[in-house]
Amino acid sequence: MTASTEALTSKLEPRKGPVKVQLNTWVLASTEARLKWLVANRKFTVTSVVDVALQELLDRYDVPSADPDGQIREQ
Repeated sequence: MTASTEALTSKLEPRKGPVKVQLNTWVLASTEARLKWLVANRKFTVTSVVDVALQELLDRYDVPSADPDGQIREQ
């Protein structure tokens, strides 16, 4: 296998990491503007900002944690 073939193959392999699902929602224009500023000026991604913000909200309201597959195992 050549170096270029190996590079192409590595791009085709599934990425390892947590399972992600698509989340679509509407936000205020002012919230979008602030989010765009954060992404542009602090090099965050929209996904990471939304995930951290939601995790903090869910923790604040004592919502049970979910496993990596998205299942909540209530105690």
